[in-house]
Amino acid sequence: MLRLFLRLYLILALGLAGAIWAVNYTFSELLPDANETYNREAMRGPGYSLVNQLSPVTGAAREQRLAELQQHYGMRLRLLQADELGLSERERQLLAENKLVVRGDFSEFIANLDGGPQLLSIRLPEEPKWLYFWAYAFLGASLALVLYFWVRPHWRDLELIRLAAQRFGNNDLGSRIRLPRRSNVRDLAQHFNQMASRIEGLIANQRELTNAVSHELRTPIARLSFELDQLKQSDPRQNRELIADMYADLGELEEMVSELLTYASLEHGATVINRESIQARNWLDSVVGSVALEAEAAGVQMAIRACEVEYISIEPRFMARAVINLLRNAIRYAERRVEVSLVQVGQGYEVQVNDDGPGVPVEGRAKIFEPFSRLDASRDRRTGGFGLGLALVRRVSQSHGGQVEVTDSQWGGASFRMTWAQLE
Repeated sequence: MLRLFLRLYLILALGLAGAIWAVNYTFSELLPDANETYNREAMRGPGYSLVNQLSPVTGAAREQRLAELQQHYGMRLRLLQADELGLSERERQLLAENKLVVRGDFSEFIANLDGGPQLLSIRLPEEPKWLYFWAYAFLGASLALVLYFWVRPHWRDLELIRLAAQRFGNNDLGSRIRLPRRSNVRDLAQHFNQMASRIEGLIANQRELTNAVSHELRTPIARLSFELDQLKQSDPRQNRELIADMYADLGELEEMVSELLTYASLEHGATVINRESIQARNWLDSVVGSVALEAEAAGVQMAIRACEVEYISIEPRFMARAVINLLRNAIRYAERRVEVSLVQVGQGYEVQVNDDGPGVPVEGRAKIFEPFSRLDASRDRRTGGFGLGLALVRRVSQSHGGQVEVTDSQWGGASFRMTWAQLE
């Protein structure tokens, strides 16, 4: 705090001193006539009074009269000869017009007495240097006091931010800053809290993802290891079946890695979402066509219920991936039918996928959008998937400025609604 206080005090003190010097320089150097006129007018009354009292007398009587007047004036009064002063032509002109001549940094005034060679010098008393010293000292002390009471709360709040950042750097990810509303750095603290919350969430999600990936990869790798052992010991006539199983496991690994890479790129913002305006009906037909064979193999009737939008603004590849994941999820759990619709809602769009399956319990509707999460036996690995499909749907929706939620469909199954904002 001391360093900050001294730096601010030095800057303000130098700034104030510079401002005072600039004002004095302006009046003395840049506006000398205005300053001279002001001082002449200020002294005109006393000068006029003295001239009126000295003009009627001459010689020694004038000197005596001046000595009497000196007792009643705080200014130094003297009678001088014009030749002693070395008057300039302008000063002579001023005296001829019975105006005061201003000299000596506005501290001496010369008046014409009777038009003769004798002039009156009026010199102001010298300003006490100690008074200026104490005045500037008091000004400096007042500035320091005011500055201290201004810096102290700022320093206290900044110190809280520094300590919170230090704790956060020491792996205390729950460290947050709480400042009073009147704090001038409260916005900075709020941005720090938002950043800390985001980083804490990312790290927690990264840890969960890492743990889940290691667990998910272990199963197909173990199966591959077992199948390789069987391949060594099996009858050559059975090798074809084992090799087919191994290719299936490799395909499962490849699909999982692809899902992981796509999810990670969206999660960390590594992928730039470049939207395009495309024909909605053609795009939706192509997406539905991508999973038509899967629906037919599962004995599920799939249909487009409605497409009320002519053009949509999306990133085609990621949005298609998200809708395909919703359709595959619906096909996996549907009994007989799945319907999809694309409509405009307010200033955005909505894709709705309904099925007539077992639905999603209310207590698990938020959890299913987390990576590698499964609810129960009705929605486990035996039905397919890795628990990444719906997590990817949520990330795609968020990257488009929207969200995804699940409710009950009209047939008692699940109804997934994915919305996103219209590009402005």
